[in-house]
Amino acid sequence: MSERFREVSRRIFSTLDIDEALFDAYSYLKGVMPLDGAFITSYDHGQKKARIIALAFEDGGFGLDEIIPLSDGTWDMMGEWHAESLHNPKPWIRDHKHPINKEFMRLVKRGLPSITYRSEAIQDACCTISCALKSKNTILGNLILAAEGESLYNDHHIEMMHEISEPFAIALANAMRFNDLVRDHQALQRDNRQMTGDVMIGAHGGLSEVSRLIEQVAPTESPVLLLGETGTGKEVVAGEIHKLSLRCKGPLIRLNCGAIPESLMDSELFGHQKGAFTGAFETSVGRFERASGGTLFLDEIGELPPAAQVKLLRVLQSGEFERVGGTQVMQADVRIIAATHRNLEAMVTEGTFRSDLWFRLHVFPLSIPPLRKRIEDIPAMVEHFIHRKSKEMNLPYRPSLADGALDALMDYPWPGNVRELQNLVERALILSGGRPLHFEALLNRPTPRAERKVWEVEEPLTGTFDEMSAAWIRRALILTEGKISGPNGAADRLGLHPNTLRSKMKKLGIEMARQPKMAPS
Repeated sequence: MSERFREVSRRIFSTLDIDEALFDAYSYLKGVMPLDGAFITSYDHGQKKARIIALAFEDGGFGLDEIIPLSDGTWDMMGEWHAESLHNPKPWIRDHKHPINKEFMRLVKRGLPSITYRSEAIQDACCTISCALKSKNTILGNLILAAEGESLYNDHHIEMMHEISEPFAIALANAMRFNDLVRDHQALQRDNRQMTGDVMIGAHGGLSEVSRLIEQVAPTESPVLLLGETGTGKEVVAGEIHKLSLRCKGPLIRLNCGAIPESLMDSELFGHQKGAFTGAFETSVGRFERASGGTLFLDEIGELPPAAQVKLLRVLQSGEFERVGGTQVMQADVRIIAATHRNLEAMVTEGTFRSDLWFRLHVFPLSIPPLRKRIEDIPAMVEHFIHRKSKEMNLPYRPSLADGALDALMDYPWPGNVRELQNLVERALILSGGRPLHFEALLNRPTPRAERKVWEVEEPLTGTFDEMSAAWIRRALILTEGKISGPNGAADRLGLHPNTLRSKMKKLGIEMARQPKMAPS
């Protein structure tokens, strides 16, 4: 083992921050060979793009993760070299006239928005030497060393690159794995933040029966199906079941099945291997893996596409799945809680939801009553929302309730359920200026329950299912002047979750812009 190998290894393994490691190694190599810049790159051959992972020159090291496009000619040459490097790794010297050097350096200098260059050390006229960074017969990326001038690299430098390629390859593999862990941890933190902070108010009031059933089913491993209108608090109930379960120390991971495009559903549920499809630059962990040892909450399960229904059924039956593009069979150690506002039994009859999946999920159905059927819970909910929203909004005050404010709330039918009440409290806090909260003016509008649905004011249509769906959505948007969510919005009129409606609009090519209100004649 040479002194050069030991020194590069010591520097490149000194930190998991690959930009710092690359700059430390660059500082050493600059003293033993011509060197003005060092790059670590990877490539997406499907899109013919290079990914600059890290860069180092005299001003420091930079972690970039920037993508730049390369020409077809460059890709042909890179492809040939990579194919040869799999069997016979050999560093590649390119002089100052080589077209790849000119193209690559031009794009690097002009196409990376993440950093501002303060050095002119890397010129357009430079020579480079590159080596492929391999791990288990897979090329992870390249190490590229560049120096200003002409014909600066020779066979001696090829030997040096052979020596140092292994520690650089290990460092790149470690950095990629570390970045995957960071992204997964951040995603888990987001999921946990989404699923915490809400409490189930009404356990001894309007939700007393729900609370009793939760205590019975929580300690078991049985799947639970939460049923109820949009905004009734199904997510909060799912959190309560997880909190009281034997899996409470594990993660609670949420997936809104109506908010994920069909083409990405498999990847979201099961993860994917690097290179499984265009844009899959890294291996990704799916919700089943992230929920291992805990609970997976599948919200809006009625929106799950047919193909995903088949794969979910297989997991529920066998406990096994594979990542997209992978071959390794993995075990799903999760407890399933699903939720929907739709009539799944009717969907089974219509053929839009699999009967075998329905029977798997319908082990323990739990219906959550709408807010209008448990108005006794409204006072406690209002106090809770005032307290929580005042803290979230950093208000220097916590307003009290005006006389008669609760009476107005308890006389309202709440078509948007708990979510509508929460939003109303937040609006009142914004408008209050510290004064007691009034709600009468905010509730002074036609009751959405009295509004007719879209299909009650129009004749039935003919055509394909998508054509009829698009027609109903457009008519609902016209009636609501483009309003999608909230009371009496298009989603409310159509009986859909707002995210589900937005997904359907995107799929059907319907613009989401609000329609301008008609001026009075």
